Amino acid sequence: MKTVLKNLTVLLVLLFIATIIYLEVSRQFQEYYLNNLNKNSTFKYNEFGDFIGGILNPLFTLLSTISIIFLTYIVAKNDEVKADKAIETQKRITLNQMRQAAFESLVQKTNMYLYEFDKLSIYEAKNKLTQMVLTNIIKKENAKNYVTVWLIILSELENFTKFNYLFSDLFKKEDFQYKHQEFINITAKLSEEQNEYQFIKTETLECYINIQKDFLTFIGNYIYSEF
Repeated sequence: MKTVLKNLTVLLVLLFIATIIYLEVSRQFQEYYLNNLNKNSTFKYNEFGDFIGGILNPLFTLLSTISIIFLTYIVAKNDEVKADKAIETQKRITLNQMRQAAFESLVQKTNMYLYEFDKLSIYEAKNKLTQMVLTNIIKKENAKNYVTVWLIILSELENFTKFNYLFSDLFKKEDFQYKHQEFINITAKLSEEQNEYQFIKTETLECYINIQKDFLTFIGNYIYSEF
C-alpha cells in the first residue's frame, strides 16, 4: 500500500510540474506575443500553432520519456521485490521441512520404548521390600535381557540441542528449556530404575508419557506457528 501511494505521489508531482510549465508558457505567450501585436497587424493562426507546437511537443516528449523511465523502474522494482519474497518463502519452506524431519526423528526415538515393551518389566511397587523381592526375581529370570532403550532416548534428548540452528528462537524460551530438562530428568529416572531394580514403576512411566506429550506438542506448535 505504501509503495502504491509513493508511486501515485510521484506521478502527481510530474503532472503538477507539467501544469506549471504549461501555464508559464501561456503567460509568456500572452506577455510577449499577443500584447505586442500591432493593432493593424493580422493574427496568424499558423504561426501561433507553430509557436505552441514548438514549445509543447518537446515538453510532452520529455514528460513521456520520464514517464516511461519511471514506469520501467517501478516494474523492475516490483519484480525484484517479488523475487526476494519468493526466495524468502522458499527459505522458510526448506527450513520448515528440516524442522519437520528433526521433529519426526525425535518422536520416533522417544517412542522407542513401545517397540521394547515386551522386554520391559513394569510393576507397581508399594515399598522397598517389594522392590527388593521383585528385583531378585527379575534378575534371575532376565539376567541377559537388559533393556537400554532409556539410554538411547536420553542420548537423543541431550543431542537435540545440536538443532539449535533450526530452533534458535525455541531454545531461547524458558518454558521450552524447562520442559526439555524435565523430559531428560524423567528419562534418566527410568534408566536408573531399569538399572537398579530391573523394572520400572508404573507411575514413573505414566509421568514419562505425560511429559513426552507436552514436550512434543510444544515443539509441534512452534513449527506450525513459524510457517
